[in-house]
Amino acid sequence: MSEPPPSHPVSTAGPVHLIGSGLLGASIGLALTRAGVPVTLEDASPAAAALARDVGAGDLVTPGEEGRAEVRVVVVAVPPDVTADVVVAALQRFPDAVVTDVASVKTIVLRELLGGGRGGHDQPGRPRAVRRVAPHGGA
Repeated sequence: MSEPPPSHPVSTAGPVHLIGSGLLGASIGLALTRAGVPVTLEDASPAAAALARDVGAGDLVTPGEEGRAEVRVVVVAVPPDVTADVVVAALQRFPDAVVTDVASVKTIVLRELLGGGRGGHDQPGRPRAVRRVAPHGGA
């Protein structure tokens, strides 16, 4: 049985790399794959990653094998207490991709990003500070 087409257009052709394949990450992966967007999955839990793959949320990859040059969007879907560290690592691993997260509590993420001098959004919509963490010499 095939899935119906998405009711809303998807504005990315991908590929999208999901870091964290629990409930939120797998849901995002399912929506994207159903819209024809290539998705790769990465999770600290092999069981969570395998389950997400098995339900069709994307393809499993090990860190370093996700085709960094091709990844256009990275979605970090991990618990808020580790989101900042994972976002910083993703910015370093994927310097040409858009990196976003689904953490429900932005205060923790911002405090972690700004507190260590590692950058972060100084205001919503102003990515000036994020460029500071880019390894290729951003502002």
